[in-house]
Amino acid sequence: MITLREAGRVGLAVARVMRDSELTREIHITEEITGRDRFVDIQREVEQTEEGRDLLRERPELCSEQVDFDALRALPPTSLGGAYVRHLDDNGLSADYQAANTHWVTDPDMAYLMRRFRQTHDVWHALTGLGTRGHEEVIIHAFSWGQLRLPVSAMVVFFGTLKHIVGEARWPALRHGLREAYDHGRRADNLLPVFWERHWEEPLEAVRERYAIRACSPDLVT
Repeated sequence: MITLREAGRVGLAVARVMRDSELTREIHITEEITGRDRFVDIQREVEQTEEGRDLLRERPELCSEQVDFDALRALPPTSLGGAYVRHLDDNGLSADYQAANTHWVTDPDMAYLMRRFRQTHDVWHALTGLGTRGHEEVIIHAFSWGQLRLPVSAMVVFFGTLKHIVGEARWPALRHGLREAYDHGRRADNLLPVFWERHWEEPLEAVRERYAIRACSPDLVT
């Protein structure tokens, strides 16, 4: 259950992000507060796969302490690891920021899965071919909504569509891009349990095929 204080904090986070979409920490707070009930079910889903059980046992983190990003940079851009690190570098992103500790969740398994979701967000960017412009972040949350049904993704899609898609008159994204991304997320395999660190050297297209992932159409996200 969400307390009145927590509901007020979510409202404040929404107001702040509507003013400045780059306040990722506010999105994290919203995710933690609104996602606890859903993550109970998500943990059960993760535990149903061999990779998922390995994740919960080994708890790898996509951060500079555990991932050799220079080694990933040496991989071809057509590999999963190469595409992922180029997405980070090209957009000036740090994986360490997404690996930050949770503050509104105390259960260790739930906290880990929330961090893992944040960390793999940029892996999903590489897999879907989406960049980091405001409307593209909205579209990848449509993909995430199809995957996990997290309340934070529904909120990003709703409020972000008003700001970055309708407000910026991105009509192809409104008419077709959001729906396409949602459908791709819904039809793909469950991606949160995937142990991505085991697949860095594999061709990006082979990884997409294995997990039934389709890249988003570029003409629908312009």
